[in-house]
Amino acid sequence: MSTESRLDLTLGYDHATGALGDYFDALANGRTSAAHCDHCGKTWFPPHITCPNDGGACSAVDLAGTGRVVSATRIRTRLPFTDTDRDVIFVLVAMTGADNAAFGRLEKFDGDDATGLAVRLAGADGPLGHPAQAAVFEPAEDGT
Repeated sequence: MSTESRLDLTLGYDHATGALGDYFDALANGRTSAAHCDHCGKTWFPPHITCPNDGGACSAVDLAGTGRVVSATRIRTRLPFTDTDRDVIFVLVAMTGADNAAFGRLEKFDGDDATGLAVRLAGADGPLGHPAQAAVFEPAEDGT
């Protein structure tokens, strides 16, 4: 005779943000904290502790928080560490003043194709499962 027992497990822990703590704090508040390489002059958002281009030291800089969508994907999914399925638009954004593209979500957009759309970093839009989920963009009001 076989019996079944249901076990529901929950894991809770404190997630340290370490040297990127200022970045995550800024992100949650809609500010764009980036890293500028003191050696090669490239700027990275999200920031890096050392430059991925040449390994040089990076200094924190603030960007304007605007950019353009390079690519977008619309999907129904559950964000990590959350319990609800929903429609989400994931985007890669070329941030003004940065030499790379940033990954995030696009909110407040009802169009079919977000490619080329001018956006701004909006910050946290509610409870987060992980601090990186505050990378929320929305259409820029002035279109730039």
